[in-house]
Amino acid sequence: MDKLTPLAVTAITDFLLAGEALFLAGWMAGGKKTRFSAAWYWAATILLLGAGAMLGGIDHGFFEPPGLPRYAIQRVNWIVLGAMTFCLLMATAKQFFSPAVQRVLLIVGILQFAADTVAVLTVDSFLDVILNYMPVIMLLLVMSCIGLRNGAGSWQMIAGILLQFAASTLQAMGVDTFSPLDHNGLYHVVSMVSVVFLYLGGRRLKNGVH
Repeated sequence: MDKLTPLAVTAITDFLLAGEALFLAGWMAGGKKTRFSAAWYWAATILLLGAGAMLGGIDHGFFEPPGLPRYAIQRVNWIVLGAMTFCLLMATAKQFFSPAVQRVLLIVGILQFAADTVAVLTVDSFLDVILNYMPVIMLLLVMSCIGLRNGAGSWQMIAGILLQFAASTLQAMGVDTFSPLDHNGLYHVVSMVSVVFLYLGGRRLKNGVH
């Protein structure tokens, strides 16, 4: 019996992450919440994270091994992650900022999503996704830390974000110690833990229900 290759393990861990995120998104979406509240946008964030992981699993499992063209599935995946970043920004806006600032961030988010979509369609680099996502997740981290004092932030959200940073660091460092679980598969495994905390933090966001 052939051993699992690192690429196959990467695809499997992508699918596991997708299943977990989609399950938690469905669980969160089932609670009472007002449309376009912080909790509503956060449920959409986790849903799109799961969709992105699913597309990544399909790419690594079915397109990359036989050398099939990957442009279409990669770009769809990256655009989904851009939409996830938009929802992440709006969840942050709805949780921490006044209505006036929320309107400004909505315009910023729409323009950012449009610019990111153009970038990923024309530049063949995942760096586009990272540069689009990083300022938004950093804003959420900072606001969550500040918000601990008045209850708007939560340690669960902070832990989830820090775990996601740890996952990205391990991936960037190319940690392949646990082969066939390579740095990409390790990123997915740590992200699975991170998503649990992100879900728990999302449960503490404003839902617009009083």
